[in-house]
Amino acid sequence: MTARYRPINHYTNRIVAGLRRVAESDAPQLTFARLIETMGDHSHRLLILMLTLLNMIPGPPGFGGTIAWTTFAVALFMVLGRPIRLPGIIGRRKLPLALLLKASEQVAKVTAIIARFSRPRWRWLTGAAATIPYGIFTMAVSVFMTLPIPFINAVPNVGLCILAFAMLNRDGLGAIIGLAICAIGLIIAGLLLFGVVNLGMAAMAAVG
Repeated sequence: MTARYRPINHYTNRIVAGLRRVAESDAPQLTFARLIETMGDHSHRLLILMLTLLNMIPGPPGFGGTIAWTTFAVALFMVLGRPIRLPGIIGRRKLPLALLLKASEQVAKVTAIIARFSRPRWRWLTGAAATIPYGIFTMAVSVFMTLPIPFINAVPNVGLCILAFAMLNRDGLGAIIGLAICAIGLIIAGLLLFGVVNLGMAAMAAVG
Protein backbone atom coordinates (compact mmCIF):
# COMPACT_ATOMS: atom_id res chain seq x y z
CA MET A 1 0.00 0.00 0.00
CA THR A 2 1.46 3.36 -0.98
CA ALA A 3 1.29 6.45 1.18
CA ARG A 4 -1.19 8.03 -1.20
CA TYR A 5 -3.58 5.10 -1.35
CA ARG A 6 -7.13 5.93 -0.28
CA PRO A 7 -9.54 2.97 -0.20
CA ILE A 8 -12.57 5.26 -0.54
CA ASN A 9 -11.54 6.24 -4.08
CA HIS A 10 -11.81 2.60 -5.12
CA TYR A 11 -15.27 2.29 -3.58
CA THR A 12 -16.73 5.46 -5.12
CA ASN A 13 -15.38 4.46 -8.53
CA ARG A 14 -17.02 1.07 -8.00
CA ILE A 15 -20.36 2.77 -7.31
CA VAL A 16 -20.15 4.83 -10.51
CA ALA A 17 -19.11 1.83 -12.61
CA GLY A 18 -21.94 -0.29 -11.24
CA LEU A 19 -24.61 2.34 -11.89
CA ARG A 20 -23.26 2.91 -15.40
CA ARG A 21 -23.58 -0.80 -16.14
CA VAL A 22 -27.22 -0.68 -15.14
CA ALA A 23 -27.85 2.49 -17.17
CA GLU A 24 -26.26 0.95 -20.27
CA SER A 25 -27.99 -2.43 -19.91
CA ASP A 26 -31.03 -3.66 -21.84
CA ALA A 27 -33.20 -2.94 -18.79
CA PRO A 28 -32.00 0.44 -17.47
CA GLN A 29 -34.18 0.45 -14.37
CA LEU A 30 -32.94 0.45 -10.81
CA THR A 31 -34.64 -0.98 -7.75
CA PHE A 32 -33.31 -1.57 -4.26
CA ALA A 33 -32.97 -5.25 -5.09
CA ARG A 34 -31.04 -4.57 -8.28
CA LEU A 35 -28.84 -2.06 -6.47
CA ILE A 36 -27.83 -4.79 -4.04
CA GLU A 37 -27.32 -7.26 -6.88
CA THR A 38 -25.11 -4.74 -8.71
CA MET A 39 -22.97 -3.82 -5.73
CA GLY A 40 -22.87 -7.33 -4.26
CA ASP A 41 -24.95 -8.88 -1.49
CA HIS A 42 -21.93 -8.89 0.84
CA SER A 43 -21.09 -5.21 0.26
CA HIS A 44 -22.71 -4.10 3.50
CA ARG A 45 -20.47 -1.12 4.24
CA LEU A 46 -20.55 0.13 0.67
CA LEU A 47 -24.35 -0.09 0.50
CA ILE A 48 -24.74 1.80 3.77
CA LEU A 49 -22.71 4.64 2.24
CA MET A 50 -24.85 4.55 -0.91
CA LEU A 51 -28.09 4.59 1.08
CA THR A 52 -27.01 7.56 3.20
CA LEU A 53 -26.07 9.42 0.03
CA LEU A 54 -29.39 8.46 -1.53
CA ASN A 55 -31.21 9.79 1.52
CA MET A 56 -29.85 13.25 0.71
CA ILE A 57 -31.75 13.28 -2.59
CA PRO A 58 -35.31 14.70 -2.30
CA GLY A 59 -37.97 12.05 -2.85
CA PRO A 60 -41.72 11.47 -2.56
CA PRO A 61 -43.42 11.05 0.84
CA GLY A 62 -42.25 7.90 2.57
CA PHE A 63 -39.06 7.68 0.51
CA GLY A 64 -36.81 8.65 3.43
CA GLY A 65 -38.48 6.08 5.66
CA THR A 66 -37.98 3.36 3.04
CA ILE A 67 -34.28 4.21 2.82
CA ALA A 68 -33.98 4.21 6.61
CA TRP A 69 -35.57 0.74 6.87
CA THR A 70 -33.36 -0.49 4.02
CA THR A 71 -30.30 0.84 5.86
CA PHE A 72 -31.52 -0.97 8.98
CA ALA A 73 -31.85 -4.23 7.01
CA VAL A 74 -28.38 -3.92 5.47
CA ALA A 75 -26.85 -3.22 8.89
CA LEU A 76 -28.73 -6.17 10.40
CA PHE A 77 -27.37 -8.58 7.79
CA MET A 78 -23.91 -7.10 8.37
CA VAL A 79 -24.18 -7.86 12.09
CA LEU A 80 -25.39 -11.38 11.31
CA GLY A 81 -22.61 -11.86 8.76
CA ARG A 82 -25.09 -12.91 6.10
CA PRO A 83 -25.77 -11.81 2.49
CA ILE A 84 -28.34 -9.03 2.13
CA ARG A 85 -31.91 -10.08 1.40
CA LEU A 86 -34.65 -7.46 1.27
CA PRO A 87 -38.39 -8.09 1.57
CA GLY A 88 -40.16 -7.71 -1.77
CA ILE A 89 -42.06 -4.59 -0.72
CA ILE A 90 -38.73 -2.78 -0.39
CA GLY A 91 -36.71 -4.63 -3.00
CA ARG A 92 -39.17 -3.76 -5.78
CA ARG A 93 -39.14 -0.05 -4.95
CA LYS A 94 -37.74 1.91 -7.92
CA LEU A 95 -34.85 4.34 -7.60
CA PRO A 96 -34.02 7.37 -9.78
CA LEU A 97 -31.17 5.83 -11.76
CA ALA A 98 -30.22 8.89 -13.83
CA LEU A 99 -30.22 11.18 -10.79
CA LEU A 100 -28.34 8.67 -8.67
CA LEU A 101 -25.72 8.12 -11.36
CA LYS A 102 -25.17 11.86 -11.78
CA ALA A 103 -24.95 12.32 -8.02
CA SER A 104 -22.49 9.43 -7.68
CA GLU A 105 -20.24 10.96 -10.33
CA GLN A 106 -20.17 14.20 -8.37
CA VAL A 107 -19.54 12.29 -5.15
CA ALA A 108 -16.55 10.57 -6.76
CA LYS A 109 -15.09 13.96 -7.66
CA VAL A 110 -15.68 15.39 -4.18
CA THR A 111 -14.31 12.23 -2.60
CA ALA A 112 -11.03 12.68 -4.46
CA ILE A 113 -10.72 16.06 -2.71
CA ILE A 114 -11.83 14.88 0.73
CA ALA A 115 -9.48 11.92 0.53
CA ARG A 116 -6.56 14.34 0.67
CA PHE A 117 -7.49 14.90 4.33
CA SER A 118 -9.02 11.53 5.23
CA ARG A 119 -6.58 8.65 5.24
CA PRO A 120 -6.20 5.20 6.83
CA ARG A 121 -5.39 5.76 10.52
CA TRP A 122 -6.48 4.35 13.89
CA ARG A 123 -7.57 1.29 11.95
CA TRP A 124 -8.63 -0.61 15.06
CA LEU A 125 -11.74 1.63 15.02
CA THR A 126 -12.70 0.55 11.49
CA GLY A 127 -11.49 -3.04 11.19
CA ALA A 128 -13.38 -6.31 11.35
CA ALA A 129 -13.75 -6.08 15.13
CA ALA A 130 -15.76 -2.86 14.67
CA THR A 131 -18.28 -4.46 12.29
CA ILE A 132 -20.84 -5.56 14.88
CA PRO A 133 -20.75 -2.31 16.96
CA TYR A 134 -20.93 -0.31 13.72
CA GLY A 135 -23.91 -2.35 12.51
CA ILE A 136 -25.80 -2.08 15.80
CA PHE A 137 -25.23 1.67 15.96
CA THR A 138 -26.40 2.07 12.35
CA MET A 139 -29.53 0.05 13.10
CA ALA A 140 -30.34 2.22 16.13
CA VAL A 141 -29.93 5.46 14.20
CA SER A 142 -31.91 4.11 11.26
CA VAL A 143 -34.91 3.27 13.45
CA PHE A 144 -34.94 6.83 14.77
CA MET A 145 -34.77 8.14 11.19
CA THR A 146 -37.99 6.34 10.25
CA LEU A 147 -40.08 8.68 12.40
CA PRO A 148 -42.42 10.68 10.12
CA ILE A 149 -41.30 14.10 11.30
CA PRO A 150 -39.89 16.57 8.72
CA PHE A 151 -36.11 17.12 8.87
CA ILE A 152 -35.70 14.76 11.85
CA ASN A 153 -33.27 12.55 9.91
CA ALA A 154 -31.13 15.20 8.22
CA VAL A 155 -28.30 15.56 10.75
CA PRO A 156 -28.17 11.87 11.82
CA ASN A 157 -28.03 10.89 8.14
CA VAL A 158 -25.07 13.20 7.54
CA GLY A 159 -23.36 11.62 10.53
CA LEU A 160 -24.02 8.12 9.20
CA CYS A 161 -22.71 9.16 5.79
CA ILE A 162 -19.46 10.45 7.29
CA LEU A 163 -19.19 7.33 9.43
CA ALA A 164 -19.74 5.07 6.40
CA PHE A 165 -17.17 7.05 4.41
CA ALA A 166 -14.64 6.73 7.24
CA MET A 167 -15.28 3.01 7.74
CA LEU A 168 -14.60 2.35 4.05
CA ASN A 169 -11.52 4.59 4.08
CA ARG A 170 -10.27 2.95 7.30
CA ASP A 171 -10.12 6.37 8.95
CA GLY A 172 -10.70 5.99 12.69
CA LEU A 173 -10.64 9.74 13.30
CA GLY A 174 -13.29 10.26 10.63
CA ALA A 175 -15.39 7.53 12.28
CA ILE A 176 -15.27 9.42 15.58
CA ILE A 177 -16.39 12.61 13.81
CA GLY A 178 -19.27 10.72 12.19
CA LEU A 179 -20.31 9.26 15.54
CA ALA A 180 -20.25 12.72 17.13
CA ILE A 181 -22.43 14.21 14.38
CA CYS A 182 -24.87 11.31 14.72
CA ALA A 183 -25.06 11.94 18.48
CA ILE A 184 -25.74 15.64 17.93
CA GLY A 185 -28.36 14.78 15.33
CA LEU A 186 -30.09 12.35 17.68
CA ILE A 187 -30.19 14.96 20.43
CA ILE A 188 -31.73 17.49 18.02
CA ALA A 189 -34.18 14.84 16.78
CA GLY A 190 -35.10 13.96 20.37
CA LEU A 191 -35.82 17.60 21.13
CA LEU A 192 -37.95 17.90 18.00
CA LEU A 193 -39.86 14.76 18.94
CA PHE A 194 -40.36 16.06 22.47
CA GLY A 195 -41.67 19.34 21.06
CA VAL A 196 -44.05 17.58 18.66
CA VAL A 197 -45.43 15.37 21.45
CA ASN A 198 -45.96 18.33 23.76
CA LEU A 199 -47.59 20.32 20.97
CA GLY A 200 -49.93 17.43 20.24
CA MET A 201 -50.86 17.03 23.90
CA ALA A 202 -51.50 20.76 24.19
CA ALA A 203 -53.71 20.67 21.09
CA MET A 204 -55.69 17.72 22.48
CA ALA A 205 -56.11 19.47 25.82
CA ALA A 206 -57.35 22.63 24.06
CA VAL A 207 -59.89 20.65 22.05
CA GLY A 208 -61.02 18.71 25.09
